[in-house]
Amino acid sequence: MKMVVTHQKFFTLFEELNGFKTGKVKLKKPKLLQKVLDIARWLLDEADKNKPFLFLVEEKVHKLHQLKAVLEMHGYFSGINRKVQFKLIPRRPSDRRPQLLLILKWGGELTSVGQRQAEELGRAFRCMYPGGEGEYASLPGSGFLRLHSTYRHDLKVYASDEGRVQMTAAAFTKGLLELEGNVASILVHLVKRDQHATAMLDHSATDAGTVKDRVKARLDGLLMTSGDITEEIIKELVPTNSVPLTAALRSVKNFHESYDVLHQKINSLREYLIGYATSNTCPAVLYHEETIDMMINRWTKLDKDFKPPDGKFDITKIPDVYDCVKYDLLHNSQLCPNILSDIYRIAITSLI
Repeated sequence: MKMVVTHQKFFTLFEELNGFKTGKVKLKKPKLLQKVLDIARWLLDEADKNKPFLFLVEEKVHKLHQLKAVLEMHGYFSGINRKVQFKLIPRRPSDRRPQLLLILKWGGELTSVGQRQAEELGRAFRCMYPGGEGEYASLPGSGFLRLHSTYRHDLKVYASDEGRVQMTAAAFTKGLLELEGNVASILVHLVKRDQHATAMLDHSATDAGTVKDRVKARLDGLLMTSGDITEEIIKELVPTNSVPLTAALRSVKNFHESYDVLHQKINSLREYLIGYATSNTCPAVLYHEETIDMMINRWTKLDKDFKPPDGKFDITKIPDVYDCVKYDLLHNSQLCPNILSDIYRIAITSLI
């Protein structure tokens, strides 16, 4: 979840963490997350006590509620799957006050399938060491495992501070060294995730970040073209002349019209679900304990995020649309298969 914040309390916290030096900060420690939660609670309390205060708060109230709900999950801060980031937004002449981009991330837990795959990859990598040639499953004690234990356990494994990345690294290490025990204990003892390791793995260095921003700006300019897709645009977007990508772009014909059709289909789905929720045939609970109201809220949020009030499409939301429609096609397709299929077809073409 992303939101632009302007309240002084957020800037005070940003300054405490020396955010103005680097332009961004990342919060994962419980004490720091608690400070963000306290700010969100205070803003919401003030808004409840004093309704005119809502006009002084530029932060979107529904996003403050979401921020509060996520940080209050489980009743305490634990685990490695919640974090808050602040990024300083360059000030424009039209801005009344400085702005920060607040990014809230949660979830992203490694699945049991992902853990098994990481362990399998570790066992495969073990065979790269001399003595482990052939099918690794039939040679469990050769190659890398012949090393003396003091050498094997001096192995350094580095991971970023993302929870799913750390768990993947630990599962890979378990397969590589053929260790016993749970992945959590391996994570604690063998996986390095300190500030220096994160900095070494960080790909957002100044030079790379500048190039990345320039490429993103150019791609946004091409993908937001209002006219028909020309051969020149296709050539610039697909310099490798990939046949599937070229065919996908030609089938789209016009980016803006495609986004508009996608937005209309999302609206149609939302209106259908609202009407369906009042019918007698509506199930009380959908897949994985989700209610019809939760499904409506999910698509309503996507509808608003994809086309904000300024009327400019946010194409970064197309992957979210794809994820949601694929989920509903797999688990809730009985509701409105035709509309879901249309959204899926447009979203996957736009993603390609």
